[in-house]
Amino acid sequence: MSQQKQPLDPKDSVLNISLKKSSGQFIFLSKIFLNKFGQVDLHGLGEATKTVAAVAETLQRKQYATIKKIETQTYTPEQGGKKIKLIAKLEITEEGKTLIEQELQRKQPEKKQEQQDW
Repeated sequence: MSQQKQPLDPKDSVLNISLKKSSGQFIFLSKIFLNKFGQVDLHGLGEATKTVAAVAETLQRKQYATIKKIETQTYTPEQGGKKIKLIAKLEITEEGKTLIEQELQRKQPEKKQEQQDW
């Protein structure tokens, strides 16, 4: 039973970062959010705060986005205890818009070829 891939269509600009995926996957997802909203809020709890910092720093270093604000909070889960929450707010750059559009255009022919194969 094969599962058809669905296009990602985020409803808001918040991307929750976890330890289940690599930072590279979150960088890819962040580009989708930046393309749609022009900004992305990366939220991470506990150990995932390292991934939030890595994703935000990489996107800024590669000039896709600029970090507008980094904020920390203390989160208290229902199970008790306390966790650190890191929120990084990024905004797309003009160069980032161009880079993301170029990447999307490169991906389009691959999709058309896949559809022809079926």
